[in-house]
Amino acid sequence: MSADEAEKTLKQDLEDTRDDLRRTADEIRVKLHLAGMDVKDAWNDIQPRLEDFERRFDSKAEEVGDELKALGSEIKQRLLNIKAKLTSE
Repeated sequence: MSADEAEKTLKQDLEDTRDDLRRTADEIRVKLHLAGMDVKDAWNDIQPRLEDFERRFDSKAEEVGDELKALGSEIKQRLLNIKAKLTSE
């Protein structure tokens, strides 16, 4: 795999992560109005990190690809935890 191909793959992975985060966050927003306080607190905690990811993605996706990918994975796991709490209520 060439450097150009690797860069395209990383960029596509990051774009896929961003799209997945947006989709999951949108699902949570729809259900959030029915949620309990612990879920709302968890949402309020993760929201700034999600916004940070979006800002950093837009400005430096190529420069900080691996770091951004790790941040995206962490945020996704936290979003999935919130989504699971919403499903169990």
